[in-house]
Amino acid sequence: MDEMFHHTMVNSMLPRSDLQAIIEYKHQVKVIQLNLQRWTRYYEVGVEEQLWSIEVKEKLSIKTSDEK
Repeated sequence: MDEMFHHTMVNSMLPRSDLQAIIEYKHQVKVIQLNLQRWTRYYEVGVEEQLWSIEVKEKLSIKTSDEK
């Protein structure tokens, strides 16, 4: 995908706004991939509490407070 992206950036005359949108979408995809890797790692290690991120702790605290 990076080669195709680079080829498009170099060889086309896309408007600046379109290029900016492409870059933002590419960034969002990378962020999603990193989140997937993080959650996959939590799943693989059994999600020990000391490894939980603030995001996990917040989701669990919301869930447990809803159950009460």
